[in-house]
Amino acid sequence: MNKLKNQFLEQLGSSNQLELLLSESMGVYFFVKDTQGRVMIANKLTYVRCGFKSEDEIIGKTDYDIFEFDLADKYHKDEQEIIETGEAVFNMAELAPNKDGIIDCYFSNKMPVRDKEGKIIGVASTTSSHEYMKKMLGSYLTISPALEFIRDNFRTNMSVPELADRLKMTQRKFGDTFKEVLTVTPQTYIIKMRIHYACVALISSKTALKQIAEDVGFYDHSTFIRQFTKHMGMLPTKYRKVYKK
Repeated sequence: MNKLKNQFLEQLGSSNQLELLLSESMGVYFFVKDTQGRVMIANKLTYVRCGFKSEDEIIGKTDYDIFEFDLADKYHKDEQEIIETGEAVFNMAELAPNKDGIIDCYFSNKMPVRDKEGKIIGVASTTSSHEYMKKMLGSYLTISPALEFIRDNFRTNMSVPELADRLKMTQRKFGDTFKEVLTVTPQTYIIKMRIHYACVALISSKTALKQIAEDVGFYDHSTFIRQFTKHMGMLPTKYRKVYKK
């Protein structure tokens, strides 16, 4: 057993606290991280999906070692909040790359892990892709076609009424159903998708901001600046300066 993993497991007050999440079920990604965000445990689906050949290879790695910065930072902040509050989060919608590197929708359950004295020593999580969830949840099938369309066409000038029409739903019904499942509106989901790819372009290229905005689907430069700042907490120019590789 990996030494780092073994040291972590020895701190656990009881293995029972992981029973809710310790699952090797097909389609379910499972991992445990310590309070520093380092992977301590990962099932095969998780480490293979992250590009590793064995669990030993992923142990000690953080999200920043595996994912694009904006995604890693979001995961880290969400998990730090769980560590600070001690409160579990269930059915949280997250953006993450699928096996082809394309950003897709995933659902996560995350809970604090405690040692023998009750002190929080990490976070355990299960995550399922919407491809898997749509097979398991009948209600999810309602908006699954819209998610697939957004994933493949987010750069286009799509509208909520257009998405509702594709599903043969009223705009209100579509919006309510979408928010019930993902906890965000369709428009916010589209914007988050666009901003992720803008973050990647800002870090990995010298492309002008106006061109990046157009490339990811923002046809108005001022809207891009406003939405980016709202979701990332800083201007695109500052983001590029701080995080450019």
